[in-house]
Amino acid sequence: MRIALDSARGLEYLHECVTPPVIHRDLKSSNILLDSNFSAKVADFGLAKLGSDQLGGLISTRVLGTHGYVAPEYASTGKLTEKSDVFSYGVLVMELVTGNIPVDVN
Repeated sequence: MRIALDSARGLEYLHECVTPPVIHRDLKSSNILLDSNFSAKVADFGLAKLGSDQLGGLISTRVLGTHGYVAPEYASTGKLTEKSDVFSYGVLVMELVTGNIPVDVN
């Protein structure tokens, strides 16, 4: 639960405390790192985009991210918002709670 809470705090910082907000676009379990005290840190900002303060925060962009963690509305429309990261966070929490991977091709 501590990993989930620390990850949520990191995501909150990116979305609420930074201007313009940073949208991670690739939030997944392998992008959550643990320090020497086992505190979770959000990492790998290679796909990150700066959010927009206009038009309700919508950004039109090419869909990138890891299959299974990408929000369906972002995948279908290419419209990116902070809610896309929140969806990915939900998948991350489900992965932590159940121990299952998001997509099992078997």
